[in-house]
Amino acid sequence: MASPVLSFRVEEGLAQQLDLLAAATDRDRQYHLKRALVRYVEAESWHLQAISEGMADADAGNLTDLDAVKAKWAKRAKHRTDRQSTE
Repeated sequence: MASPVLSFRVEEGLAQQLDLLAAATDRDRQYHLKRALVRYVEAESWHLQAISEGMADADAGNLTDLDAVKAKWAKRAKHRTDRQSTE
């Protein structure tokens, strides 16, 4: 089965950079575009999944008080500062 063909426009400068990359690596445009698209789709899919999980946690009431988070980070920062001043 043939792979679907995707077509889109990019700025001239980006196309030139892609051509330079292709020449430098002895690979064609398609190789680099496919590789970039796979990485982008994986990252965005992970991001959407993480948001969905976070929303489900919030809907279930699994929330942390903002003041508690701030206090925890302030304590960690103070501890780190104290350690650095004794070194």
